[in-house]
Amino acid sequence: MSKSINTASIANITPTRAFFRASRPIPTQTHARQLFKTLGQYGDMVEYRMMRCPESHTLLRFGFVVYKHQEDAKRAFNDQFIKVESDLFDKPCELKIEASKPK
Repeated sequence: MSKSINTASIANITPTRAFFRASRPIPTQTHARQLFKTLGQYGDMVEYRMMRCPESHTLLRFGFVVYKHQEDAKRAFNDQFIKVESDLFDKPCELKIEASKPK
């Protein structure tokens, strides 16, 4: 039995990679999850990553996200500076998001 793949839905997927920087240190994985939760408000994400220092394994202030649809990424790029307000942060954290440059 072969499975049929809905090619119309696959054709609508236009993954777009974005780079972001945080205005303040990200102390824990819980804080990082809050950043991704905020970025996820723009649309479906297929991948996201917060970078870590290779020696100390502390979270760095930047990362990447891949939006499933290019339109969602463009909405995030248009906002450019995204404010993350949460009880986890003593002050709001701002994210600067921009298109990732191809290699």
